[in-house]
Amino acid sequence: MMKTEYITAPVTALAFAGDLLLTGEGPCLHLYDVTSTEHLQVHQMLTHANIHGIRTAAAGIEVDCWDVALFGQKTLQLVQIRPTENAIHRKGVLVTPGDQHGECEVHDWIWDVCWLLPDQTQGMARQLALALGHNTVVLWDAEAQRSIREVHCQEKCILYCAHFIGSSWSDLMLAAGTVFREVVLWKPCDQKEDQDCVSVLQRITGHQGVIFSVCYHPPTGRLCTASDDRSVRLWQVAGPLQQVLDTGEGVATAGEFELVFEVYGHGSRVWDVQLTQDYIISVGEDAQCIVWNMQGEIAKTFRGHKGNSIWSLAVCEQQGLVATGGGDTSIRLWELPGSVTCQSEAVGTSSTLNLPLSLDDFPRSLASCLAHLFLVVTDQGSLYSYNTATCQWSLVLQDPIYRSYSLLEVSAGGMVAMGSLAGTIKVFFISAPNACWESAVYDGKVLSLTWMGQNADRTVSSLGHLLSCGPEGEVIWWTTHTAAEEGITVQKTATFQLPYSRQRWLTCALLSQKDSTLVCGDRRGSLHCYRKQDEDEPTQPLQSLIGIHGKTGVTSLQMHRNHVYSTGRDGHYRQFQLGATGLQLLKNNRVYKGFDWLEKLTFSEDGEMLALGFHTSNFVVWSLSANEPLLQVQCGGGHRAWGILPSTSQGALFAYIKARAVQLTKGPSISSSKRLILKDSLHGREITCLKFLGWANNEGAPYAICATSSEDTTINIVALKHKPVSDLVVLDTIQDHISSVRCLTVCPQLTTSGSSQCASSPKLLFSGGGRAQLKCYRVSVSSHCDSGGVHKGKPCSEKDTCTHQNMENITQQDRHLPKVDVSVKETKEPQGYRSVDIPSATSDSGNNGTLQEESTGHCCDDPDTEATTSHVPPAVECHIEYLACHNLVERRRRKKKSGAAQLEEEEEVEMRYMALTSWQGRQVDPHSAHLFFVAAACSDGFLRLFVYDDSKRNIQLFCVSDFHHHCVLSVDHFFTTTTDGSIHTYVISGATDGQIAVWNVTPILSAFLSSVRHSNHDDITGQYTPEAGVTASHTLSTGSTKCQGGMNTSTTKDMQDVNSPVPKVQLKSGCLRKTPKMKMESPDALLKKHQSGVNAISIQRVNSHHYLLASGGDDNSLQITVLTVREDTLNKPVIVATATSSAHSAHAATITGVHILDGQSILTTSVDQRVNMWKYQLILKPTTQCHLSFLYGKFSHIADIAGLECWNDECGQQHIAVCGHGIQVLSPAHL
Repeated sequence: MMKTEYITAPVTALAFAGDLLLTGEGPCLHLYDVTSTEHLQVHQMLTHANIHGIRTAAAGIEVDCWDVALFGQKTLQLVQIRPTENAIHRKGVLVTPGDQHGECEVHDWIWDVCWLLPDQTQGMARQLALALGHNTVVLWDAEAQRSIREVHCQEKCILYCAHFIGSSWSDLMLAAGTVFREVVLWKPCDQKEDQDCVSVLQRITGHQGVIFSVCYHPPTGRLCTASDDRSVRLWQVAGPLQQVLDTGEGVATAGEFELVFEVYGHGSRVWDVQLTQDYIISVGEDAQCIVWNMQGEIAKTFRGHKGNSIWSLAVCEQQGLVATGGGDTSIRLWELPGSVTCQSEAVGTSSTLNLPLSLDDFPRSLASCLAHLFLVVTDQGSLYSYNTATCQWSLVLQDPIYRSYSLLEVSAGGMVAMGSLAGTIKVFFISAPNACWESAVYDGKVLSLTWMGQNADRTVSSLGHLLSCGPEGEVIWWTTHTAAEEGITVQKTATFQLPYSRQRWLTCALLSQKDSTLVCGDRRGSLHCYRKQDEDEPTQPLQSLIGIHGKTGVTSLQMHRNHVYSTGRDGHYRQFQLGATGLQLLKNNRVYKGFDWLEKLTFSEDGEMLALGFHTSNFVVWSLSANEPLLQVQCGGGHRAWGILPSTSQGALFAYIKARAVQLTKGPSISSSKRLILKDSLHGREITCLKFLGWANNEGAPYAICATSSEDTTINIVALKHKPVSDLVVLDTIQDHISSVRCLTVCPQLTTSGSSQCASSPKLLFSGGGRAQLKCYRVSVSSHCDSGGVHKGKPCSEKDTCTHQNMENITQQDRHLPKVDVSVKETKEPQGYRSVDIPSATSDSGNNGTLQEESTGHCCDDPDTEATTSHVPPAVECHIEYLACHNLVERRRRKKKSGAAQLEEEEEVEMRYMALTSWQGRQVDPHSAHLFFVAAACSDGFLRLFVYDDSKRNIQLFCVSDFHHHCVLSVDHFFTTTTDGSIHTYVISGATDGQIAVWNVTPILSAFLSSVRHSNHDDITGQYTPEAGVTASHTLSTGSTKCQGGMNTSTTKDMQDVNSPVPKVQLKSGCLRKTPKMKMESPDALLKKHQSGVNAISIQRVNSHHYLLASGGDDNSLQITVLTVREDTLNKPVIVATATSSAHSAHAATITGVHILDGQSILTTSVDQRVNMWKYQLILKPTTQCHLSFLYGKFSHIADIAGLECWNDECGQQHIAVCGHGIQVLSPAHL
């Protein structure tokens, strides 16, 4: 059988129990300490259901002892918690005969459970009340393990929610939300002996949708409802009904509920609502938690969960805490307004600062200075400073040279640089404006000023670096020597030349003091690298990345942990490695959709990364780690002068110029805005694919490194620990896909046998999804093998080496690859890692993985300093390097105006990659180790073959097939070897018409490799010379190809040729290639195995002539076929299906995953949440036969299972992972 090793799922239940927070994640109960945010324990409580509700009650007279009722679907489980002992004990109650897990199943869905206080009629026996799905209440005896009484309401209908009011059976009332958009209230104890049903006391109507949540607050007599119509309603109870609710006596009359207000604040359905003395808290499908006051106004909005739902909510009024659990598997704590530690609302309050100006003068430029000043330059050339501590303006200087036009830049140390329309530059300290340096530098106006690498210490002689940009792209590097008593001395250090563009001026710069490399960003959206030279002529760029941030400009450049970060008005921030040849792109990230104007990034001391920019007309400070806004200001947009002081005695201060006036907005202090996150999020939407990358060891604890993709357009690299305590930590996230990521494939980059590594070697990760995007990354993970840590250069232990070798041997391509001795050139390990601390094997941290990065200055980099200050080496280091991107585009002709000539333009193909498979070029040709081939199943009915060249870092489409004419759902590959020793490559594809095609792509690959070897072009595509049996198609409507590579060389319209060799790289627009593509006409074998779509394919080599093919489809059937490889008279292989077997009802729903395991077993998964193990038997002689039989099945708690992955550990133990709305890892029993 199978047992669960680890599971993470949407958080569907929350409850406070003293200082503990109880959470239901799938079938598991998790315990968290609210004070320390520590994850204490996890226990699987339910077998075939997820926990949908948790109800707590004090257990007798013992202190801090809690009785807990867990329920989900029709299952109930009771536990007892003793927080003082950090232990959880199962109670021997509600156990049905023969059920050893302590679970009890009732005949209907459980909506609510209430612990009842003992009364005179029941004695001291503990009882519960259960609210069932058809408006029924069951009185349950916990000691006797039986139903005492079942009461039905006269209103017999399906419920969408239920809420008990009262604490004993005599005064218990049920508020039930029905499918008929009303709430009915009735008392179970009102049932008479001669009555079958209890009449309804009160009906609450008014909602336009079904009722999802009801909550009653006894001290205030208020009742709150949430509905499908996105509204929250507050009702006040009065009159006789209040007497019924409070004392259980009296008879209610109609019209006892008064509507206080109806509010709308959620963008989607409202799932849950809770009431306190002063607030209403609601959560919904829009992943927001809104706090309302009793006047119907929004007091606070909590945003932090990813995805589209917060499923659970709990409130602790005594501690002023709100807990939310989302579909992104994260758990967060928030402080209610009015609590001691509660932060202010992120939306700031604005006021106007009155400048002492004449009627014809107005402010033009604004900047923040030091930690308490705002500087403003007016139209008349006056410079004013505003002291936020004293709230007073003071005139700094007045110079008519800076009238009508003035640039203002302030350094971190308080040095001010001003530029005029006449080309004059002035530099001075804000504390001593008269001791300034001023010079006429340019014949025209100064286009930009940028400070770099300055020292904040003004008491001693220090260096400041200023860049100025004038007409014709001339950039001058100024070095300022400063001292308070001697004034400022400015010297010209070097001159640089910006490449030609229509907007030819500097916007930001970064100086690397290690090798004096200057990185500049311009208004064109390009990055340029310079090296200082001892020449009189302006220095040309060493490297140019043209348009990497679009056409709207680069906004900032910073250095953090030896990586360069750039931001732009395209909404992206990119991470680079700065080397001898310039910048190497590692990652491309986006804050969120709609955040298109990103100004800069800031890095706090605790590792939190903040993004500052503009979303429509709002200035936003966004926490990337907490995924929530820390400050929002309605300022009108980014086309205005602004400045910010993130942390002052008054909080965060944001000043901007609007309508010729200076506006000041006060908000919460950004530096102290820290949220309590008990569990980090995994993905915001369902996971579409999971792939195993390799093993990493940390202090003896093995970590399985996996890659997951999701509908939320992101890819996560996660570390999954199996023993001794299961845990999952997100190492890094890739978020540069513009649409959902459907499929992944992993291809190892094998090194020489002499290479010694503890964990996985570098892998190529290909990802495909919507909008016809195919991307390639290099992922490498290193770890410390022993408890003391193993540094680079030291050999690993023999055990770890075996682990690495075992990991390499279980990849899919190695299962099908014939043994061939091939010499492979050693791959150089990429530089630059992002470190993530993972708990050691002895710590019991549960799911509470903490990602922290050491903050360093962004003006200069010093790798040696960081290495010496780190006392504890990081456990796992994950490095992701962006390599290439391929987009399908098609050429269309259109007319701009009537009678005008037709214009040809590019449009992206509306196509989605459904599945990918990859293999190394060395498996086809020993001389093609730098090539990697990818076969893609496409939604437009095409099977496409791509090649990635690692030496040039680009992806090229070179072969297509439109044979299927239906959406291709699955793809796989395998290798065969003929008697003459030649290796043949086969690709298998399955489509929605139920057909499986087997393609011999060896002639295609041979023709392509031959054209590469004989090509005189620099690009790997060249001009093809198809061999026999291979046709070149010029008229296929598959779209042209647009390649984006990490360092592809191309030309641009905005660039002019220069005398010196400058690598000009265009990453954004790509390069269109009009090379003819080869076409595969018909497959070598065609199998009609399914009645509808073939969702999953797996193939396993039996021997040199036989292969086993397993497939699962939409028709719920599992098919296995024996493929026999024979040779014709010309010694060419021929594929023949010689035997078949099937299980027509292998699952109750669509099969989404099939995997052939070692040991004559097959694993299948389906959206019916079953993981089934099958046994197959092959008889090859005298005739080929195959038989399929069912072994056992396992219920999975993951909804909408979309993927299946299997791997082995160093001991040979198999691990099975299924993904969908969460991840569950299973281990099968040995057969």
